[in-house]
Amino acid sequence: MYRLFPILILLTACSETSAPQDAALELEEAPVDLAFCKGEPFANTIGEPVSTIQAQLPERSRVLGPDDIATQDYRIDRLNVYVNGAGTIQRLTCG
Repeated sequence: MYRLFPILILLTACSETSAPQDAALELEEAPVDLAFCKGEPFANTIGEPVSTIQAQLPERSRVLGPDDIATQDYRIDRLNVYVNGAGTIQRLTCG
């Protein structure tokens, strides 16, 4: 009897689980408070080229493309401007 427990545990670990079909699994991003990193004036620039605001960005801001490498340190006073391959602003975050 006790010899079956390891086998049952392995079979349970290998079983497939599925997500509920009726649940909507859309993730919504939390609203970003850009006041901490002085990004409020740029909140309406999503969809525009980054070159239009690049000279006006705060001192501790960075522009990140789709393949750019960025440090993982969190700085609340730093504005992150995410752009696509064409240089169009996709989103703004603090950190």
